[in-house]
Amino acid sequence: MIAFKLSATTHAPVEKVFSVVADPKRIPQWRTDVPGIGQVSGETKAGTTFVEEVHFLGANQLLMKVMEYRPNEKLVFQAQSGMPVLPTQTFHFSPDGNGTTIDLSVVMKTSGFLTMMELMLPALKKVWKKYFINLDTVVDK
Repeated sequence: MIAFKLSATTHAPVEKVFSVVADPKRIPQWRTDVPGIGQVSGETKAGTTFVEEVHFLGANQLLMKVMEYRPNEKLVFQAQSGMPVLPTQTFHFSPDGNGTTIDLSVVMKTSGFLTMMELMLPALKKVWKKYFINLDTVVDK
């Protein structure tokens, strides 16, 4: 298992930031390794599923599920299937002046040789830092 935490501050209000992160169709706008989203089962809420096309260790299709949805506070996406690395991404949102602080916790279940991915932890944190920079640009528009 791989786990890490990361915090970032954006320059937009919490409602706007949450609306972008919570909308699966908008993920490709700020996560560069996710070129496509499909099969969204409906409006985002606990239980909503979607397929995330991920370019990580090759091209993969991850079935994702919204495990928790608390508007403007907390959002949890959990991979159900699709590759030997299944992430759970927990986002906590809090107002920070005119902006928003996002506290992210990622836990990745690994199997087989991928347990060695723990050595990639610093690189994964760098990737997520870039995602948050992208997210800040998206919500500023």
